[in-house]
Amino acid sequence: MKLKSAHFEMYTTASERDARETLKYFEQVRSFFQQGMGEIIGKARPVRIVAFNSMKEYEPYRLNSFVNAYYHATPTTDDIVLSQTGFDIFPVAVHEYVHLVTKHMGMKLPPWLGEGMAELYSTLKPMGDRVLVGTLIEPRHQALLNEKWVPLKIIVNADYASPYYNERNQAGSLYNEGWALTHMLVLTNEYRPGFAKFLDSINAGTPTEEALNKAYGKSIEQVDKELQAYLRGTHFQGAYFAQKVEKISDEIKVEPADPFEVQMALLDLLNRPGKESEMRAALEKLTKEDPKRPEPFATLGYMAWRAGENDEAIKDFGKAFELGGRDPVMLWDYGRMLRAQDQTEAIHVLTELLALEPIRIDVRMELAAHQLTAKKAAEALDTLKPVKDVAPEDAARFYAIMAHAQLDTRQFDAAKDSAEKLKKAARSDDDAFQADRILKFLEARANGGAPVSSLEPGRPVLRRKEVDPVGEPVSQEKSVAGAFVLFDCSGKSPKVILETESGTKTFLIDDPNKIAGRRMDLSCGPQNKDRIRVDYILGNEAGVDGLVRGMRVEP
Repeated sequence: MKLKSAHFEMYTTASERDARETLKYFEQVRSFFQQGMGEIIGKARPVRIVAFNSMKEYEPYRLNSFVNAYYHATPTTDDIVLSQTGFDIFPVAVHEYVHLVTKHMGMKLPPWLGEGMAELYSTLKPMGDRVLVGTLIEPRHQALLNEKWVPLKIIVNADYASPYYNERNQAGSLYNEGWALTHMLVLTNEYRPGFAKFLDSINAGTPTEEALNKAYGKSIEQVDKELQAYLRGTHFQGAYFAQKVEKISDEIKVEPADPFEVQMALLDLLNRPGKESEMRAALEKLTKEDPKRPEPFATLGYMAWRAGENDEAIKDFGKAFELGGRDPVMLWDYGRMLRAQDQTEAIHVLTELLALEPIRIDVRMELAAHQLTAKKAAEALDTLKPVKDVAPEDAARFYAIMAHAQLDTRQFDAAKDSAEKLKKAARSDDDAFQADRILKFLEARANGGAPVSSLEPGRPVLRRKEVDPVGEPVSQEKSVAGAFVLFDCSGKSPKVILETESGTKTFLIDDPNKIAGRRMDLSCGPQNKDRIRVDYILGNEAGVDGLVRGMRVEP
């Protein structure tokens, strides 16, 4: 059956009563985090719960041999997978929901802390008008007192590929000690005052040992000894939150589940590394069984993108879009991927996305950048016009697009104002250089003279210095030649788009100072299809074939 509440939908084979209670509990847990975090968790997309009714049903979809529930994110969904429903699963449900919350908050936690936070909050207990968090989890406490202690140094350095995270006979130590260390850091009088500083360091990418030393001035060995003493103690603190967990009275809709939706939900659980062949075969079968449904094509598109098959991904996304697929995540990714291939279609896709999510400034900027490149400056200005407040991280790009669109439409006073704002908001040398170049152009124009260097209105400029190559050894570099069709400056870092014998290739300029050779001035937008050669190294950016390390014109 399928159940739906205000913020969750559930597919389950369990009893309707247990399913309803589980769904209501998820709404209560969400309410708790919503009260504490405001719009952070409110921005999360609807969550899909897949709840089995037995371990036999759950077995084909489990992640490993010891977890009975897990949080699974795909490009377009947030899934929480449960091996059962009902009261007994409630702490596990909270644990998995905390993983979702930390992801949407942008937190980057090592395994021990991610699991530790999830376990800490899994103990939340309504107490009248307050909620108690931090009750001891007795099975974990007793295991820590009675089983062999693994040095904390090993636990905090275990990554997501470690046996301490993935293997039954070792993972217990990470979960147990991770929970205990988190409990001590968050709740004790000695460690609690420094926890915010510690967490900031962790989110900035600082290794745990270094972050502990920065926040508390203690080595990992000292913290290890104090944690063992803490566990042998007789006094533990919890934390009261002044938040009331309301009973959920909203009507929960129950209906028979659509078989196609069930198949897609179950396939999404297999959408992880190592399952590609099985996944692709099942999706292709679905496209033949029901060729009018967009969902399989969208998922195939993400699989192709993840494999670096950008042309195939665009083809699959295009089919999903043609069939009515309007998932905002897919529209955002598909619209940006179309930059080098079909500017008109990119504008169409992003316009559809903006209609669905009109408050998203990032979509407005992306659409306006496409319109500007397509020489539709007036439309770009109309797209940006509703924006009243710009976040500092968006300001440079916003004012750069505004300035160039205003130049294109000959609104020179407004362009000067935007360029001055761009200069103040500059976050890089390229931002500052671009602002100065626009201002010099306008000054020269006002004085009746020619600019120091040519500037096409509406076409931002990237400049790089003459430097020696830095970083990766030459032996790692690859090279490809092709027609230079687009210099795309609509993202945080510019991209070079080539048409080669093997198809369209996209190369990211992640750092101009790492590019060998002579200084070049490159105007953003469509190019003259001159033949150039790009030297590059492989990178980890989705939808990108490599990172530029050299560029030169070929005869």
